Amino acid sequence: MAFQIRKIVILMFVLVQPLLGLDSAELDRLIDCPTAGLLGKGRYAVGLRLFADGGILTKVQAGALKRLTIGLSFGARHLIGRGKIDWQPRAEVEVRYRAIEESAVSPALALGYESQGYGPNISGNYENKPKGFFGVLSKNYMSAFGQFGLHAGFNFSSEANTGSEPRGWFGLDKGLNEDLSALFEYEMPLNDLDSAKGVFNIGVNWILSSVLHIRMFGKDISLRDKLHSDPSRELAIVYSENF
Repeated sequence: MAFQIRKIVILMFVLVQPLLGLDSAELDRLIDCPTAGLLGKGRYAVGLRLFADGGILTKVQAGALKRLTIGLSFGARHLIGRGKIDWQPRAEVEVRYRAIEESAVSPALALGYESQGYGPNISGNYENKPKGFFGVLSKNYMSAFGQFGLHAGFNFSSEANTGSEPRGWFGLDKGLNEDLSALFEYEMPLNDLDSAKGVFNIGVNWILSSVLHIRMFGKDISLRDKLHSDPSRELAIVYSENF
């Protein structure tokens, strides 16, 4: 019996191991939800995200310290196509600090603030609410089936016009090969778990090079948000480099 238990433990250790010491770029966001990943000290990133209604969101991030990433974003609806351009009311900010580093047995913990929402901004309200103040746990693993990361977080928006409801999310990133990874996230209100208002998003992250990523998203796949009759598609391009 003891021999059988030892074999099971050894097999689990081989199949699933934490990703420690591997030189790979940190994933700082699934689709709309942040992870505990950071940009890294001395690096910057420039992102472009295309969303519904001809919208474009631009973001600039910088690794100010080893554990601190800051960012600034601005965008508009109807920037592509016809009609009057509908600019965001203001530039939005992002601050993320990793309070606890990942270890062999425990996940990384990041705390932060984001005022940027996602999707069209109509009458001062983003279709996908800003996270506001948030905390998120992330743990990465290597298994016989490839790399994967688990993420879980919660947030409370400080924006009065978003309803200020606490929300939680959990997600997964799964490496498909050295260039492609699949992204999944599910976000739901924490004060009404039985309302079936959770939103399920999926995506693909394509690493073209060490400095250029292309990401494609399918949002609200299950149509639980009831804002639209069809899921939305978005495209993001991220370029990162050392200063």
